[in-house]
Formats: sequence, C-alpha cells, structure tokens
Amino acid sequence: MTGRWTVGVDFGGTNVKVGLVSSTGRVEAIRVLASQEVGRPARFVASVSEAVGRLSRSVGERPSTLRGVGVGVPGPVDVRRDVVECLVNVPGWRGVPLRRLLERRLRCRCAVDNDANLAALGEFAFGAGRGAACLVCLTLGTGVGGGLVLDGSLVHGAGGAAGEVGHMVIDPRGPRCGCGARGCLEAHVGTAALLRMGRRALRQGAGPLRRLSQASGGGLTPELLSRAARLGDARAQRIWTAFGRWLGIGVANLVNLLNPDRVVLGGGVAGAWSLFYPSLSRTVRAQALGPAVRAVRVVRARLGTRAGVVGAAVLLWEGTGGKPA
Repeated sequence: MTGRWTVGVDFGGTNVKVGLVSSTGRVEAIRVLASQEVGRPARFVASVSEAVGRLSRSVGERPSTLRGVGVGVPGPVDVRRDVVECLVNVPGWRGVPLRRLLERRLRCRCAVDNDANLAALGEFAFGAGRGAACLVCLTLGTGVGGGLVLDGSLVHGAGGAAGEVGHMVIDPRGPRCGCGARGCLEAHVGTAALLRMGRRALRQGAGPLRRLSQASGGGLTPELLSRAARLGDARAQRIWTAFGRWLGIGVANLVNLLNPDRVVLGGGVAGAWSLFYPSLSRTVRAQALGPAVRAVRVVRARLGTRAGVVGAAVLLWEGTGGKPA
C-alpha cells in the first residue's frame, strides 16, 4: 500500500456515496451521486472513477497511490472473483466484473462485496461492534439486510450468500415476501410491512396518526409512524410493539444459532429504537437460550449512513477478508 487513504463506495437505491476514509475510519470527504443517473455498469465505473479522482486529488494523492477502492453493492457478489452476480432492482447488472473494470480505470487495487456485509464490517471496525468477537449486523429499511463477522473476518458462506437474514422464515403462514416465500423476517419488519400496518391503523379511527397523515397530504412513512407513536397514538405504538416482537423472534433465532456477543441494528428504521426495543428485548430473552442471551448485547448501530462507506474502505486493509490492519 503506497498511500494512507482508502476510498469506500456505497451503492444504494437512491444514492451512490463515494467517501475518502482515513486509517482511523474517519470519512474525510464524501461525494454523492444519484443512483438513477449512474446506475448502468459503464456509467457507474466512469462516474465513480471521476469521483475517486477528485477525492484523491483533494489530499494530494492520485488514484494509483491510494490504498485502494472498496465497493458495496445491493446484491450478491462472487467474492472470489469480485463479480457482481446480479442487482435485482438495478437493470444491466448481471455477471459484471466490477473489480476488474475499476482497476483497469483507476490503476489501484479494488474489491467488491455486498453492501450489508460492508455495513457490518464498518460497525465491527469503528462502530457499535468494536471489540466484538462474533458480530451479527442487521440493516432495517425497505428490506432487511445482514452481515456476519467472525474473528475479524466477514463470513460469506459456500456460495457467497451468507447473512441473508431478511429471508429467514419466522412464520410459514405469514405474508408473502418479495422473494416469493411466506413469512420471511423482511415480510414482517420491512418498510412495506410497517406501511401495511399503518394503513390498517388509519382506517380504524382518528388520532395523531390520522392528523399527521392528513397534514402530509395523505402520505405514510416509517418516520410518520414514529412521530405518531411519540405523540401518544396507541395504534402506532402497537405497530412498533409488534415490529419489535417479530424482529425479536428473528434476533433470538440468530442468537441461538450463532451465539454472537454483539447484535447491531442499523438502517433508517432503527431511528425508532426506543419504540421497538422494549418488545424486542423481551422477546429475545424469552425465546433465546439462557447461555446465549447472557453472552450477547443487542445495540444500535453508531455509524449511521456512513457505515457502508467505512466498511468498503476496511475491506481493502487486509484483502477480501476485510480484517482491519
């Protein structure tokens, strides 16, 4: 490694964040690109390379003298070859050799992994998972992503698909998930599930939730459900209690299976922590085995929206294992 800076790239559904990360995990500067404008592979490589060039020059480096560029993408990755298998929600991404394309353009070492894996790696290295031996990280939002870090290294599994905790079935008779199965964790605690419960609550009567929805033009978001619950809306509060219970079932299963010492919950929906954590905690204590419960701490993520950028940078520090130097 010739430089002291690494660039981390987080390819999200709305934005692509390109950040300059120091060896202490600090994001020194960041450029944000609209995913819709740079979504195609060729355009993505060109736009990210341009952003990397601007960031490196801002600290007197060239792309070729960086420690490297790590990229997190919202889909499965063949980590042996750094090939993006497919991105379901982004057209044109199937079997894309992203590492090779970026290295050819930037003349520096690059690596690629799943975005939820890299959020876990970021939290492990510099966030709420620091000091953990076995960490499970869940990202709560439109979907439910997951990443596993064991003894300092990401767990990818035999086919690179380890950590898909959102598609763990917790109720075989539950609602249909986007993956086609019934009763996945994501079908109970993803944004669509929250909004489904919210719409049902709106039909049941007046209260803060109804007033807030009307004031926003009839809209409904997880943030609005949080505000209504904090204003004392009993229906909204029950939604978050149910959310915590379903999430607790999923976390309890992970605790029993993996016996982690840290479970980190991040993503936009984690902003409602105080509303769902009490029921989540009760459920985990009731359903997980005693020795596993005593060993684990369930905590809120600390790095916020920059976890993926930081984790993508950490990925370069010890190669694809993502073990901090």
